[in-house]
Amino acid sequence: MSDDVKKLHRSADDRWLAGVCGGIAEYFNVDSTLVRVLFVLFGFAVGGGILIYIILWIIMPEAPDAAAKADLFMEDTAEAEAEEVTEAEPEEAADVEPEDEAK
Repeated sequence: MSDDVKKLHRSADDRWLAGVCGGIAEYFNVDSTLVRVLFVLFGFAVGGGILIYIILWIIMPEAPDAAAKADLFMEDTAEAEAEEVTEAEPEEAADVEPEDEAK
């Protein structure tokens, strides 16, 4: 159930400056260019766009970067392979004949 919850964060993959617009785009599932254009238009129309961006930069947590995601995937894969090898070892050990240690 917790996998279905969206979290607003700064994008690690789609960023120009701090990933704020990329993170908002990921959250709302829209193109990040659209969010950037709307942000600039809003900044000119209302004013204070840079201040709002800096506040969002401070408030929004950074998403795990792609390398960290890959490391987590590799750790999970390595653990699964280790479990498979551990389960298979007793069977393989029974098939192996003992070597002559008198050599």
